[in-house]
Amino acid sequence: MLHKILVVILFCITIGLTARAQNPLPDFTIRDLGKNRVAISWQNPYENCIQLVIQRSFDSLRNFRTIFSTPSPELPQNGFVDAKSPHPKVYYRIFYVLQGGAYFFSRAKQIPAGYENIDLIDSTSDRLVTIRKRDSIVTRLPFYRYKQFRDSIIYNTKDSLFAVNEEEIIIKPFIPQPPAWRPSIYLFTNREGFVTMHLPDAKQKHYKVIIYDTDGQVLFNLSHVKETHLLLDKADFIHAGWFSFDLFENGILKEKNRFYIPKEF
Repeated sequence: MLHKILVVILFCITIGLTARAQNPLPDFTIRDLGKNRVAISWQNPYENCIQLVIQRSFDSLRNFRTIFSTPSPELPQNGFVDAKSPHPKVYYRIFYVLQGGAYFFSRAKQIPAGYENIDLIDSTSDRLVTIRKRDSIVTRLPFYRYKQFRDSIIYNTKDSLFAVNEEEIIIKPFIPQPPAWRPSIYLFTNREGFVTMHLPDAKQKHYKVIIYDTDGQVLFNLSHVKETHLLLDKADFIHAGWFSFDLFENGILKEKNRFYIPKEF
């Protein structure tokens, strides 16, 4: 009985040492270059690699299709730009074939929401990386743990990571930009600077327009507008600049927008 236990223990130790001796699957990084262009870069520890293929899918597990096969799969480091990436939520993976018939698939990765200005994928280094946010130190991590931290930032947030040097990283929080202004099709200034109201079926519907000054004070409260096309005299506006308005149709807010009166009046 004791002999069997010793055999089992030795077998487990052997399996553990073998697993540690094997190289982990090569990692790769994805970077959104804009205009439907995505950069994929990788490091390959297998000198006996005879085929290396980039695959793409809308699903993280299925329906992957080959988009690129490198002519030099044995190179330790290389990259590829997908110039026709169809969607920001697409997934990528790498397919490796080694001499002798062994093959591997990397884990699938999605285009990150955040941004990193460097490729730090050498997880074997034991140096410490300092993570800063503004003037504060967030944490200090061994380099092999920094990769997990990096992935959690760029894949789960829209924050950016910038390297000061090889041992210091700065987090820059994402600041959303206000949506671009689009002029109203119902209330706008024409080429002559007159405020124009265009209200379809005004005689059949109940329109109400409230116009506000820049400080939020009500300038005009127009109830029961029955004219389909109406011009407001620009002299009625004391100054140039932005004015906001609320447009109601049958008692329901139809649009909240603004318009601009130029100084040339």
